[in-house]
Amino acid sequence: LLSIPSFAFTSSRITSLSLPPKQPPTTETALSALLPLDPSSTLVTCDILTQDSIHQAFSIATFLPQPFWLLLIFIPNTDITKKIMGGMQVVTICALIHFFIVVASIVQPGGSAPLAEFAEVFDPAGDPQQAFLGMMQYPNFVTEEWSHVLTWDLFVGRWIWLDGLERGIFTAHSVLLCNLIGPPGLLLHWATCIVTGKGIVGNEIPDEATD
Repeated sequence: LLSIPSFAFTSSRITSLSLPPKQPPTTETALSALLPLDPSSTLVTCDILTQDSIHQAFSIATFLPQPFWLLLIFIPNTDITKKIMGGMQVVTICALIHFFIVVASIVQPGGSAPLAEFAEVFDPAGDPQQAFLGMMQYPNFVTEEWSHVLTWDLFVGRWIWLDGLERGIFTAHSVLLCNLIGPPGLLLHWATCIVTGKGIVGNEIPDEATD
């Protein structure tokens, strides 16, 4: 009897197997094609870009700006406040924390929030408020939005303080309100400017830039 090589059976078995159907691309595969790192890579799953780090960054974004608000509100005219808040370092640090939260959220398996739901927020034919409310169920999205708001509030509060220093306007009450509820603090500053006869700031573009 002739001995038949075992690879013949193996070959027939291989050819008889059917390949699995090709799967359509997903958001994760599209993201991995755009980014130099796979979301499952060692760097992404390291101790820095983790869900726990996002959780800690939420607390940092919440409490880090508060001492600087105290400087702007209670001792706005002192040298220490002018030295610390005169530059953009503090606001930049807060912006970097927000940027970290955004990057860390992107590489998480669930991301920040589904893009389809985010698009519904900007759909005038739908219910944008309800859509945004639905997105609040995602912790990473909440963390991003919270640090976003706190950073911009500090940016505007600092601008109010600077305008007060430059034009001799009392700003403690406006800066406090800006810290508490944001834009109304700016409106209160404008009201203070009008009442004190200082007027609202006009076009700040230098004359030579308009030539």
